[in-house]
Amino acid sequence: MSQKHHGAWLIAASAAGFATLGILIKSAFSGGANISTILAGRFLIASFFLFLYLRARKTPLCIGRRSSLQLMLMGMVGYGGMSMLYANAIHYLPASLTGMLLYTYPALVTVIALVLGEESFNAAKGVALVVCSAGLVLLLGASFEGARLEGVLSVLGAAGIYSCYIIIGNRILKNIDPLVTSLWVCASAGFTFLVYALATGGLTVDLAPVGWLSILGIALFPTLIAVVGFFAGLRLVGATNASIISMLEPLVTVLLSAVLLGERITALQGFGGAVLLFGGLILQLWGNEVRHETVTEV
Repeated sequence: MSQKHHGAWLIAASAAGFATLGILIKSAFSGGANISTILAGRFLIASFFLFLYLRARKTPLCIGRRSSLQLMLMGMVGYGGMSMLYANAIHYLPASLTGMLLYTYPALVTVIALVLGEESFNAAKGVALVVCSAGLVLLLGASFEGARLEGVLSVLGAAGIYSCYIIIGNRILKNIDPLVTSLWVCASAGFTFLVYALATGGLTVDLAPVGWLSILGIALFPTLIAVVGFFAGLRLVGATNASIISMLEPLVTVLLSAVLLGERITALQGFGGAVLLFGGLILQLWGNEVRHETVTEV
């Protein structure tokens, strides 16, 4: 197997890992966990194993004071805020719909980059944004009957925060090892949720076994393994190809939700999701100058 094919398989496996997040969060909720407990456990456990992995690789973990402050803010406010909104959306929406709606972020990245003057407008971006908007309208039009507005706003808020996170990350973190970045981001997010849970009395340790197993699964599959697999594949196939292959994530989420949770999507929902992903594909292939090679993914 060539390095490029090996990298493609790593990215596909990473996308499959990320796709389990919504399903495992629902499972953790059923085991008695709340959002702050889930996210504190997710990021702290992932940080621990990531620390061991980087130490085994003898990777230096120290970075400059300015970079460390930037990463902590990105973890506490950016990735932490996005993860909280995503988990909150899972309370109100099916995991399959949440996964598809999150993929509005490629279009949002382009819009923000255009507003900030980091990208120039071209025909491909115009077409892609129209296609993404049409997909979102179709998806929401088909889904609002069974969806709670709180969930829709939460996941779209998560997509908005993640879009800003990507742009900021690409601007300030180009010279730092992505896995070191992931460690700092995950650790700062984890400690933030732990302190918040302790301060508000929201830390729940009396969980059913399925709750603890689900939190461990969240730390391992859609966080640690998926992140390491993504960056390992990224080095072999490049940022553009990695971003395109990663679009398997919402499709795998839909399939797993159907098999494991019994969720079903209508034909119009499926068509809207496909249109939305097609718009994102246009951006990746022909229109997007802001590459998705930053620190962690959902």
